[in-house]
Amino acid sequence: MPYGDEDEELTDWTSEPATPSQRHLSDYDDDEDHLAPDEPEPGFATHTSFDAYFTRTSKPSRTSSNVFSALVPPLSPEEYSTVLRKLQADPREQERVLWRDERTRKAFFRRFKAEMDEGFNLLMYGYGSKREFLNAYAQHLARSGGHAVVANGFQPSFAFRDLLAAIQQIPGVLDASSAATGAEAQTQRIHAFFSTVDSPHLYIIIHNVEGNAFRAAKTKAALALLALAPHIHIVASVDHIAASQRWSLSELFARKPDPSPSVPAEQLDGVLPRRGFAWLWHDLTTLAPYDFELAYADPTSLAGVAAMRGARTPAASAVAMAGNAGAGAALVSETAARHVLASVTQKAKKLFVLLGAKQLEVMETAPDAPKEKEGGGGAAAAVGAGAAEGAYDYDRLFAAARDNFVATNDTALRALLGEFRDHGLVVSSSVQGAEAMWIPMRRDALLKIVGELKAEGH
Repeated sequence: MPYGDEDEELTDWTSEPATPSQRHLSDYDDDEDHLAPDEPEPGFATHTSFDAYFTRTSKPSRTSSNVFSALVPPLSPEEYSTVLRKLQADPREQERVLWRDERTRKAFFRRFKAEMDEGFNLLMYGYGSKREFLNAYAQHLARSGGHAVVANGFQPSFAFRDLLAAIQQIPGVLDASSAATGAEAQTQRIHAFFSTVDSPHLYIIIHNVEGNAFRAAKTKAALALLALAPHIHIVASVDHIAASQRWSLSELFARKPDPSPSVPAEQLDGVLPRRGFAWLWHDLTTLAPYDFELAYADPTSLAGVAAMRGARTPAASAVAMAGNAGAGAALVSETAARHVLASVTQKAKKLFVLLGAKQLEVMETAPDAPKEKEGGGGAAAAVGAGAAEGAYDYDRLFAAARDNFVATNDTALRALLGEFRDHGLVVSSSVQGAEAMWIPMRRDALLKIVGELKAEGH
């Protein structure tokens, strides 16, 4: 073979790809086009729907932090008053409000009275302030011969003991005997008095029963005891969207006993629940503005303005505090507390004294305070649960701090609390939008520290 021909054959042989890895990428694209749409890709691992789910959820969230509420500055008190006066002067706004017709009111007043005589308590829900309607109903009940007590649950300064004190002003209530002490004694005394056949009828009108004064576990239990008294009738309103989750099924379906039962009382034990509410729900949408309820909110922050509207419900349950904050909070010793208090401002010390005094007051009124058990772990758990029982709701703390000139707005109060939160000296917890806080210290240690600060003039 001639030399030239052999050289040409060698050139043709070296021009071909030596391995498949030297193929162009476009060749593989052509091969993929021939695959069926539903045919899985060849290989050992097949991409399933589970892989697609985890692949998608592992990606970082792309939710924007630019919320609409951050773009709307809060109204000043002067601006809010100006807008409110314009709305009140507008006749169209007054026509929008429902349940103002006297004939309609009287018809429903008779219906509500009949339902309460059958052993039900009434719970009003719906958009709009229900204060005007319920106050008119309270006046109607008072004119009919019964005793009517109105509780403004939306006020941060209102406490459950204020309701008990008002009820005890009724003649004959203080004559009943009770073996318990404190708030439990008052509740037992009132329940025993209005459970007799010849006792008068008491109508309790509660504005915002989900308010700060009624959210603690012991307060709800005391109100449930009063609600089952045969001659005590409760008419309450709710505005929080999750208000129905506050009561168990046994509390919702409880029924009042007859004041003169045909069977002995000992046979009724275990048949009828001793505590409950027996709610009968009514839609009371009024479309009225919440001007009176919002008057107690802090106008300097959007969070304070939304507090009375349900975005941040005033108080959290003490039992929920023990289950959430108390479990993970470590107890603070006296030495650690003194080190932290030595490095804070005078206003922060006054705030600590204020919160500590309120917590000690709540812990003293608790009927069943947990006792320390033998052993380190049991004692710490018991004391932690006891401190959580003394949790004080944020809105009432803000009202007390404002009255004592410690903090004039929500921002200043949270700045003072931040100094204690950073060192674990104040613990806060939120359950379903509710906020409460407490000092994770033993009762005797907290009492000693608060006494020392008061002696120094704080």
